[in-house]
Amino acid sequence: WFYHHRGMPWDLSSAYYEPEEELIDYHRRNGVGFYLANLAPFYDVTFGEDVRASSTRSDENPPRITWRYETSLGAISRSRVWSEQTYSWHIDRYGVADERDLRVLARALGSRRFAPAWDRYDAWRRQIGDTGVLYLSAGYSAIGYLLSYWMRTEDLIYATFDHPDLMREVTDTINAACLRLVDLLAESPAEIIFMGDNFSSDVQSPPFFRQWSAPYYDEAIRRLHRAGKCVAVHIDGQLR
Repeated sequence: WFYHHRGMPWDLSSAYYEPEEELIDYHRRNGVGFYLANLAPFYDVTFGEDVRASSTRSDENPPRITWRYETSLGAISRSRVWSEQTYSWHIDRYGVADERDLRVLARALGSRRFAPAWDRYDAWRRQIGDTGVLYLSAGYSAIGYLLSYWMRTEDLIYATFDHPDLMREVTDTINAACLRLVDLLAESPAEIIFMGDNFSSDVQSPPFFRQWSAPYYDEAIRRLHRAGKCVAVHIDGQLR
């Protein structure tokens, strides 16, 4: 909303390494509490030796951003295109269509390692001051990555029935890497860790959520609470 209101461009392939002063000042002037720094990298991510991760932006009309993973098992990519009407990046192409693609995604996301960049977090926190409490985001779970980025909803649901063993292997592999990040965030200076998968929870029936999402949340939140952190969980939609 802020970028649209000001007519400012924004790019999903970029990152705000320095505090976004104009956005923070807008909150302060209007008495709005600040809590979440979008696209701010408070930790660094590296991939396994056989994984190459890249993102490219083309300035065609409309602009397009493509993310690509190349691994020893093959390569996958996904893309989003800019919509001036909605002021957002619409998903143009999902990257996972078959069993091989699922294994490639698991290899790429499962190989991730994380290193702290708390100096960036501290710089943002100082800039925010008493305007709010800065949350530190843990990003998506495996199901979040699949639904929000790499697979259509129907394809994911079908895959859990058609290839349950493979889907369990893929989600466990990706979530193991996510938990490595959770362990790092447990040592961070942040008071509140932000968790959530940015897709409507309406697509998850209660049995689906209990089977594919809840175990990760249970374990991640247990680890963060054990470290004395508070946790804010955001799941869109109408999940009871």
